[in-house]
Amino acid sequence: MQKIIEFKKKRFLGGLDITALNQKVYELGQSGWQVKTITTATGFYGQITAVLLLVENNEL
Repeated sequence: MQKIIEFKKKRFLGGLDITALNQKVYELGQSGWQVKTITTATGFYGQITAVLLLVENNEL
C-alpha cells in the first residue's frame, strides 16, 4: 500500500522544520512505513511551501 503525506510544519523564523520532518520520517519507519520519494511543493515565486513524502508498506 502506498500513500502521500504532506508535511508543512514551519520553523518560527521561517522555512521548513527539518528536525520535525526527520522526526516524522522516523515515526513512519517505526509504524512500518518506508519513504520511497521526497519532493517539494513550491509556491508562486518558487518558495518551498511543503514537502511531499511517498511512503509504502507491505499491507494491501
